[in-house]
Amino acid sequence: MLVVKKYLNLKVIIAVLILTVIIIIYAIPAKQKNFFELYGKKDKVSESLKKFQKKTVKFIEMNGVRWKYFSGGTGDKTILFLHGMGGAYDIWWQQVDFFEKKYRIITYTLPKEIDNLEDASNGILKILDNEKVGNFYLTGTSMGGYIAQYLLQKIPDRIDKIVLSNTFPPNHIMLEENKFKSKIVPLLPEILIAKLGEKQLKEKLIPAAENSKLLAAFLPSLPFSKKQFVNRYYVVIDYFKVIPDDPNIKRIPKFIIESDNDPLVNKELREKLKNLYSGNTSIYTFHNKGHFPYINAADEYNRVLQKFFEEKNNLSGK
Repeated sequence: MLVVKKYLNLKVIIAVLILTVIIIIYAIPAKQKNFFELYGKKDKVSESLKKFQKKTVKFIEMNGVRWKYFSGGTGDKTILFLHGMGGAYDIWWQQVDFFEKKYRIITYTLPKEIDNLEDASNGILKILDNEKVGNFYLTGTSMGGYIAQYLLQKIPDRIDKIVLSNTFPPNHIMLEENKFKSKIVPLLPEILIAKLGEKQLKEKLIPAAENSKLLAAFLPSLPFSKKQFVNRYYVVIDYFKVIPDDPNIKRIPKFIIESDNDPLVNKELREKLKNLYSGNTSIYTFHNKGHFPYINAADEYNRVLQKFFEEKNNLSGK
């Protein structure tokens, strides 16, 4: 009887230890890396990022959620930049540096609590209202490009031009392709999700960008949390109907930027996006620049953006 009791006590101790280890693993946050340590160079690009990150940011609160954003630059016209699923307000630093002398610039970080398009758009509109912005130019990449299309449906009267960069139209393809992952990922600890992200970074995203050292240093330095990752996924699968033939939408000049080797937006989705907005739309295709040309091909990206914003005629190119 004593042996059995000792055996049962041992099982309880082992179970408690295992449970403790699991709780500890789940409690460990993903570590945010330092860009400047990873990059290791003091060049024009790194110095411009350091300068930008020292700029004052602003905060607003909506429905108990705190929004962080940057507003700066000069000019009569405002450019609103919307980041992608893993991004933050400073991911556009090279565009801010390029455009802020002629344009007013707003870029923000989507709060980790936001998990749908309506809440995302309401927060963005509150930022615009807080900054007293009327009409503006809208530029969104990836998830930001998806949110931009939602804003295009919601407030077409305030958008003068729109840029849809490395993004996708409303679709059910992404939901079907990620159905299994979407059930598993919320159950995983944050550090494991971060490790899987690092694997994708090394195996797909960096090679697609011609092994850009800048991209390899910057992406791991972005803030990350499990809640943010899961909720932003819900944003990109939040389906809505597009009415591209609506006269209010059709009148707006549109510019689609894509990469011919984008590892996150496949060819089928890129073609669907171009077919959806076939009227009053210009297209520019980067060759072998991956999903983040605004980072690893910033000079070219800024030039084609500038041309689109300043020209009355449509822009197309390869």
